[in-house]
Amino acid sequence: MAIPCEPAGFHHPLVRAARLLQQKKHRQRRRCFLLEGATLIEEALDAGARLLSVFLLSKPDPHIEMLAARAADAGRATYRVDERTMESLSQMKSPPGIVAVCEFVDRDIADLCAVASSSGPVVILVLDDISDPGNAGTLIRSANAFGAAAVCLGARGVDPYNDKMVRATMGALFRTPILRYDDWSDFKAQADRVRLRVIAAQAGASDVRTVTSLDRVALLVGNERAGLTAVPPADIATLVGIPQTRGAESLNAAVAGSLVLYEIARRVGTLTGRGVGAAEVLK
Repeated sequence: MAIPCEPAGFHHPLVRAARLLQQKKHRQRRRCFLLEGATLIEEALDAGARLLSVFLLSKPDPHIEMLAARAADAGRATYRVDERTMESLSQMKSPPGIVAVCEFVDRDIADLCAVASSSGPVVILVLDDISDPGNAGTLIRSANAFGAAAVCLGARGVDPYNDKMVRATMGALFRTPILRYDDWSDFKAQADRVRLRVIAAQAGASDVRTVTSLDRVALLVGNERAGLTAVPPADIATLVGIPQTRGAESLNAAVAGSLVLYEIARRVGTLTGRGVGAAEVLK
């Protein structure tokens, strides 16, 4: 059964305000961003993220209707729009049947002590200067899959609310704490407080399988081109790498970082779920 929703046309004030969130400056000013598609919106609802408004096509499929009903039951404003309006809200080639405005989910780096337990194994992922939204989103997804306690993002890197990055996380943005810092020294001070050693992924470095003392670490993945140049070498306890066939091209940041995360998780015991098949991995 269709839920009651107010109609909203192309020039509706809330539609116009939502369209502006396609631009970084408006996202930052209002501290909210766009979610596109049923998968991300369902993840946001499941995680308790604050949706400010939801826009759905006049005749959506039953699953989208159900999500809109959940949002309405939670007191969120829901609106029905036509295809032209939906296309204007979407940044995808094939616009979805539902788009939502969501408040930012990140926290300040000062909260690291709240998400990193004071004892036992802790792994966090640090993306100080990743520039590609697809790489960053994939790494956040891997951090969630391999039990990282948090993902820390530096101010120099990609905007975590870039539409490509949000989609690449496949909802992991809502399942893993996202902490942000302005300057590397801010991160390092908080990492020291919770006794985390900084290790960094780098091509040609020591095989991560042979590295010891991985039980409380912050894994740093640097810029795709410049690498780790923005971080003082003295702050990095160990450089780790992935062994490769001789002559092979180096792995990109997302693949290398994900493999190192997996190996650390395997070693310290943060992998607690079931195994998955290729069909699930490739979703």
